[in-house]
Parts: sequence; structure tokens; C-alpha cells
Amino acid sequence: MAQTHVLVVDDDEMISQMMGMMLRRLGHKVTLKNNPLEALQWLRSVDPLPDLILCDLMMPEMSGHELIRKIRADSRLSHLPIIILTANDEMEDKIAGFQAGADDYLVKPVNPTELELRINALLSRVKAAPSAPQPARQATVISVFSLRGGVGTSSLAVNLAITLATLWETKVGLMDMALKNGHCALMLNLRPKNTLAALTDWDSDTVDPDTMNNLMLKHESGIELLPAPLSPVEAELVTSGVIDLVWPRLLERYSYLVVDAGSQLVDPVLHVLDRSKYIVLVMAPELASLKDAVDALRVFKQLGYDAAQIIPVVNHTFAQGGLARRNIEAAL
Repeated sequence: MAQTHVLVVDDDEMISQMMGMMLRRLGHKVTLKNNPLEALQWLRSVDPLPDLILCDLMMPEMSGHELIRKIRADSRLSHLPIIILTANDEMEDKIAGFQAGADDYLVKPVNPTELELRINALLSRVKAAPSAPQPARQATVISVFSLRGGVGTSSLAVNLAITLATLWETKVGLMDMALKNGHCALMLNLRPKNTLAALTDWDSDTVDPDTMNNLMLKHESGIELLPAPLSPVEAELVTSGVIDLVWPRLLERYSYLVVDAGSQLVDPVLHVLDRSKYIVLVMAPELASLKDAVDALRVFKQLGYDAAQIIPVVNHTFAQGGLARRNIEAAL
């Protein structure tokens, strides 16, 4: 019988360690998190998920109530059973926990026998209930774009991908959509043999995990690169249809997908921007770049993009000079 994996979230390190010891003695696998923000990020990246969560209510930075609400709002996590841990046997605390989405509660200090009975009862209820199929994990897509070339878009995309992989220890893909002049492979010292252009005559049934393994270039940092076409002639072969072929595989393969979207609003690039959760809009601190950034924001508004998903970044590509920050902010 497989071990039950329990995530314990409690900012009191001594209490969480004691809970961990108690659960391990009961035969469970345990993961301890003392910070609710770290716990949420871990849940969004780990696979497989834990079987059950024990969550304290009173924590700094994010309360247990807020953590539970965020878990319930996430389609991949919403089914997880949650038991709240409270120091007060007050009805108000229990009601607040249940309203946030908790399934059960325990009062500290926790009795091992009651803990085991509550866990077993909750897991039995979950297994007995008819379960809806859980959606597959979908990568968070972050596109890096600028209407003006030479402002460091590719450098930022490459460094962002490596940083995400290093920081969160999760699978990160990098997609080079600077179709006519992609430089991500060069920056990573990789030599591509296959690119997006190779999929021109393929259909969706033939783009499988083995195909992706042949397309993606592995870098020593842990990221994988889908390189841009090798020539401007090849670039013309990459259509929105080609993007549609590879897109579902990219989303299921990675936790994060970083896209170097280049500097041209051609149809395949727009196809990717439409599907991005965040768009990093890069500019240099000079007038021409600022004008292009304003133009890009105008286009994004016309396309119906939410302003909250646009992240303007001023990249200082030269050591001195440039427009003052207050002037850039005023223009945007």
C-alpha cells in the first residue's frame, strides 16, 4: 500500500517538526513548509501532488484562510483535502476555515490517535466521492517582447528561463520566436539541428513526446530550448498552424514556458502573445525605444490584453545616460 503524502504548513518550526515526527511514526510521507507562500509555489510545481494538507490558520505574510482560498481557486489543486490546525476551539475559527474551503479541523495540541482517525476518515470520503477528471498541468507562459530590436529581449528571455529553473527547481522551456534572427541557441552555446520549421508538413497526431525530445535542446542549466528557424527562408515556413501543433505539448511538458517573442508583430508571434499569461515589454531608456513601447501598449490594448499582464521593463543596455525613470513612467 502506498504511503499517504501529507503537506504540513505551519510557520512555527517547532510545531511543524513535531507534526512531521508524529505523521512519520504513523507511516506517512511528510513535506514541511513554514511559509505559506513557499507552500503555494511548491504545490504549483510539484508532481505528483500530496494526498492531504494540514494547514495552520494564523501565519504571517499569508493567513491559512487565504492559502486555502488560493488552493481552491487553482483548478489543479482544488480537489486536495485540507485539515486546518487551530490553537483555539472557537466556533468562529472553525466557521472561517470551512468558509475558506477546509474539509476538517484539528485543535492544537494534536492527539496522534485523533490525527490518524481524521486523516483516514477524510481520505476515505475523498476516495468514495465521484471524482471529476483533473485537468493536466499547464505551463505558465511568459513572453518577452519589444517592438525595437537591440534592447536585450533575447538576453532577458534566456536569463529569465535559467533563473526560473534554478530558483524553483522545476522544468522550464524556452521558445525562440524571433523567427528571422533568433539568437537564443547562440547565447546558450547550443547547435540546433531541428527547429519549428521542421513541423511544417506534420499533423497533430504525429507530434508526440518523442517528437518533442528531438526538437528540444537540453542546456546544462536544466532548461530546454525550442530554437528559432536557421534562416529567414525557413522562418517563412512557421505559421500559426505550426504553433498550434507544438503548443499543447509545450504546455504539458513544462511548469514555465518563456518565449523570446522578438520584435515583430507577425501572425505566429501574435498567436503566442494571445496565449501568454504575462508579456514582459522591454525598452531601453531612450526616446525611440520609449515611443515603440507606447506603440506596443496601444496595440496590446486594441487586442484586448489585460493591462495587468503587461510588465514593462527598462533594460539599461548602456552604462550611462538615458531617460530618467520619472519621464519613462509619465510617457507610459
